[in-house]
Amino acid sequence: MKRITSVGMALTALFGLAVSGCDKKTSEDLKQKAEETKQTVERKAKEAKAAADKQIEKAKPKLKEFGEKAKDATQDAMEKTKEVADSAAQKLKEATNTTSPQPVSPTPAP
Repeated sequence: MKRITSVGMALTALFGLAVSGCDKKTSEDLKQKAEETKQTVERKAKEAKAAADKQIEKAKPKLKEFGEKAKDATQDAMEKTKEVADSAAQKLKEATNTTSPQPVSPTPAP
């Protein structure tokens, strides 16, 4: 991006010089150089985009694989959390059943 900005500034400077009163030959040379620079920038931008697209395509399978692994890890964590919660609930239930006094019957025993 910096390179494109620099080239754009160079193009502007070249155009400014061309308009500011240089002789016709120099002006034409500058215009031609500016056009060549513009084409070079466009070509380099297309090459950079193609390279970026290629890298993105190469990364997609890995990203999918990481997504699947994350999904599996989340599922495992949910199952383990449920098991621990169920175990804790069972232990709490057992602890309250063995330590709590027997409920008093509402009617006296004969």
